[in-house]
Amino acid sequence: MATFERFSAVFLSHGAPNILLEDSPASRFLKRLGSLIEKPERILVVSAHWQTVLPTIGASSVFETLHDFYGFEEALYRVRYPARGVPEEARRLQENLKNLGIPCLIETQRGLDHGAWVPLMALYPAADVPVIPVSLPQSFSPDDLIQLGTFLRESFPEKTLLIGSGGITHNLFAYRPGRPPYPQVVAFDAWLKDNLLKKNTGALLDFQSGAPETRFNHPTEEHLLPLFVVMGFGYDTPCPVLLHEEISGGSLSLASYGFPRPGQAEVPDWESLESDPKPSSWNTGSLPLSE
Repeated sequence: MATFERFSAVFLSHGAPNILLEDSPASRFLKRLGSLIEKPERILVVSAHWQTVLPTIGASSVFETLHDFYGFEEALYRVRYPARGVPEEARRLQENLKNLGIPCLIETQRGLDHGAWVPLMALYPAADVPVIPVSLPQSFSPDDLIQLGTFLRESFPEKTLLIGSGGITHNLFAYRPGRPPYPQVVAFDAWLKDNLLKKNTGALLDFQSGAPETRFNHPTEEHLLPLFVVMGFGYDTPCPVLLHEEISGGSLSLASYGFPRPGQAEVPDWESLESDPKPSSWNTGSLPLSE
């Protein structure tokens, strides 16, 4: 079986939190992906659901699980993902960024939002990889976020996986379960795929005005922005790869992309990631629930 032994970063469209309970293509993909990535020593995670004024780094010893959503199955509100932090590495990262002239804060109280713990639980259900959350600074442009990703890579050049968690499209107002994809979503999804796989960074940086139907697909832009941090972290990737593509409810592209490091040999096509729908460690009854 091929493994991403030199994988540096992934952008994952996390969908709704109940993706953990579903038997869907996106759920099968996420739960399969963890077995194909060589387990890193740490994971940096940038979630669309943690926006701050200044760059902020999570430095808890153990992160609480935030249930920052409503209207889902009761079981989801009892899920706990006890991810360990690495406070000393978080503070070292803060100093590195400050030395580069980037004001940076430390946060010791905030837990992991669902944009972080949902993909983490899918990939590593045992919560056995330490996590360092990094916020999305609200004032950063896409170009600034690419630079932030580059700085993160320089601080953690080896045995580190960066997960950017968001959505390639994210129009919840237009979401209708079972609806065929909107033409606007298909157009934006195809445009982004074409430019990302070609590493056409200039076009991607100008997505607000250059991409088709941007405002329909991103009434607010935070769900796409983690992609730019991932692009910076995976700057030396010869060619990003499409790991999964799917459009849910007409308006949510669940496409996900990977950034192999130079020298990566074999990468399975995205359909192979759905071939084992329920790995042995994964079933609804295995979710870690509180009493």
